[in-house]
Amino acid sequence: MAHFRAGRVGAARRVFDEMRERNVFTWNCMISGLVRNGMLADARGVFNAMPSRNSVSWAALLTGYARRGRVAEARELFDRMPDRNVVSWNAMISGYLRNGMVDRARELFDVMLTMISGYMKRKRVREAREIFDCVPLPPTSVCNALLSGYAEHGYLKDAETGPCFLECNDHRIHTGWDDAAIVRGYLQNGDVDAAWKVFQDIPDRDVLAWNTMMGGFVVSERLDDALRLFADMPDRDLVSWNTILQGYVQQGDMESATTWFRRMPEKDGTSWNTFISGYKGEGALSLLSEMTRGRYRPDQATWSMAISICASLAALGCGRMVHVCTIKTGFEHDALVMSSLISMYSKCGLITEASQVFDLIVQRDTVTWNAMIATYAYHGLAAEALTLFDRMTKDGFSPDHATFLSVLSACAHKGYLYEGCHYFRSMQQHWNLIPRSDHYSCMVDLLGRSGFVHQAYNFTRKIPSNLQINAWETLFSSCNAHGDIQLGELVAKNVLQSRPSDGGMYTLLSNIYAAKGCGAVLLVLEVS
Repeated sequence: MAHFRAGRVGAARRVFDEMRERNVFTWNCMISGLVRNGMLADARGVFNAMPSRNSVSWAALLTGYARRGRVAEARELFDRMPDRNVVSWNAMISGYLRNGMVDRARELFDVMLTMISGYMKRKRVREAREIFDCVPLPPTSVCNALLSGYAEHGYLKDAETGPCFLECNDHRIHTGWDDAAIVRGYLQNGDVDAAWKVFQDIPDRDVLAWNTMMGGFVVSERLDDALRLFADMPDRDLVSWNTILQGYVQQGDMESATTWFRRMPEKDGTSWNTFISGYKGEGALSLLSEMTRGRYRPDQATWSMAISICASLAALGCGRMVHVCTIKTGFEHDALVMSSLISMYSKCGLITEASQVFDLIVQRDTVTWNAMIATYAYHGLAAEALTLFDRMTKDGFSPDHATFLSVLSACAHKGYLYEGCHYFRSMQQHWNLIPRSDHYSCMVDLLGRSGFVHQAYNFTRKIPSNLQINAWETLFSSCNAHGDIQLGELVAKNVLQSRPSDGGMYTLLSNIYAAKGCGAVLLVLEVS
């Protein structure tokens, strides 16, 4: 590099050419030296001849193009880079700005924002931070992307005290957005008091910050604190009113919710949906009727909620009326609304109607497939449930935990032992889904119903300890059904070790003894 610094390019090239062995470091020195002396074509030739490159190789040539105003060639190189580092991002953005190409620099900012968010969603915090560090004056949107990621993954101290937060505060007009992101982060992690402390230190709170803190109080069931905050707000918007309404509904205080709803200066679909959700019976349907008579148009959430209420009441007539209304208002192809209709017809025992709704759905998603598979499983049509599951996967849809719960339940109720074991293994091996408590219980139920209670016992012992309790209870019911007192006692011991005050388990155990005529043991149980 000494030759290059002195401008002796020819001498540097001779030294390079005479080297018997070259590594990536010597190649990079050659590129950097040529770039330093403005010989970009020669630098590109060396770059192209390299047997292997690293991030320094790419960044050195890109920086040369950008500094010399050759931004098109710099961008071509930038887009080809396998791994972009801080230097390359900074060089490309600075090149655009130096050449007056502000819009192109802004486009690159947007790409950075997307990448930071993407890295954060995948918990690749280090890479996200590296991209952020290359921005000389990070705009609020970029700050928020990083801060929100920190908050989401629990790095609250990094978000609040780290350099990124300080940079955002130093280089922006204070709007409160970044502070709201920190508040939201603490709330997402359940630390309401820490969020409150940050909120109090915000010098110029906007309505977003107020609503964020108030929403945190509501979610944490601290409605009185939320109401005090509402009273202190200098300015309120519709979100502020809806937040308090949600608090009343969440507490089940529908009298106060009604008073609040009626005095709201304005309402929107969210207001109506929140209010209606507090009613579980015919009152909800009356409110839906009131809503539609006004200027408010029910949305996806409204119709799904109304259909669910009809299903819970087994109100088939009302359900059919709502079905007609969804068609008239253009929701006949909405996957969520149609899934709710499938479930409603299922609960009313109308499998054919549920199937007809499913067949008419143009764009299905996992939720709609799950609704139909669950319908077949609930009504004991295991073969149909398994056939539909196969159709679902062949059509390119990925099953989730709910799908497999319905499939395993269908197998258990029909005694499809081989199929149940196959799908349980497939759930883990093919779909990378970790079984939950209900899935394990279904497998225990399947083994028990098939008469393999001792195999079910061995299976249950291998379940993770924090997921065993429901499986033990399911197994005990199988022991009761098969009259296996010895195994039933062993299972009951496992349950009572976890829940010694479980009176129901003593009752079930006494039933086994009574059925077997073990009066003496039964007497001991009753005394216990």
